[in-house]
Amino acid sequence: MQVTDSTERSRARALVVGGYLEDIEVSGSGHNARIIQATGGSGFNVANCLSLFGVDVLFLSCFGPGESSQWEFKSIPIRSECSRGKFLFRKNEVLAVEKPSIVGIEEELIGILLKEEFDLIYSTLEIGQSAAATVSAIKSRLKVLDPSPGHEYRGNGGLSLYDLILANDYMAFDKKDKRVITKASSKGASYGGHDYKPRRIGESRFGSGDLFGAILSIMILAGRTIDAAIREAVEISSEFCYQERSLEQFVLHKRAVIDNSIRG
Repeated sequence: MQVTDSTERSRARALVVGGYLEDIEVSGSGHNARIIQATGGSGFNVANCLSLFGVDVLFLSCFGPGESSQWEFKSIPIRSECSRGKFLFRKNEVLAVEKPSIVGIEEELIGILLKEEFDLIYSTLEIGQSAAATVSAIKSRLKVLDPSPGHEYRGNGGLSLYDLILANDYMAFDKKDKRVITKASSKGASYGGHDYKPRRIGESRFGSGDLFGAILSIMILAGRTIDAAIREAVEISSEFCYQERSLEQFVLHKRAVIDNSIRG
């Protein structure tokens, strides 16, 4: 792993590559049905969480002109013609997904980024594995991959430069690969043959894995061991699973606690 020292949170720079989607949650049925719309996507969730933790974030994804004006973090569409997706769900059931555009990153943009240096690169496969493989060549102290959605995963080709792989428990990865941390939402995580269980298990929620990844990454950047970082990420992301707050509301509610834990 490349991380050998710690850095001040306020100075940390992160490049996040992943999906920007419109989350549409349906509850109830018939005339009593309720629809809640919010900004989402794993890439967006991680970028937003890191930004709320004080990290200087650059987010690469697919979105239209002006859509990023509401975000606190910097963002660049990977191509002008790409567009966001939609995610329709009821509780833990995925009802339908309209994928974000899966297109290559502009060569001119990559040329600029290759001259930059980050503390963290965090990538999902929401806009394709080729995008994740491309950004892995950019200089960074820590490189984290969330290989979801699973149907976009095409093996380790082009992904060898990532330091950590945050796989979901239903994904098949080589257990001998020391980079793999397996997430199980509200039930915790496993790594290196050890299971990390939370003190309280709630009901799994979309977004808990993104929160796990953001907290794990920032803890490692702050100088924590992988073991300590996983334990902290498990407790906080599992607490989110038995709360009713949105992901952003939860992070804002817990920010002081998380900040103290990060600064340790």
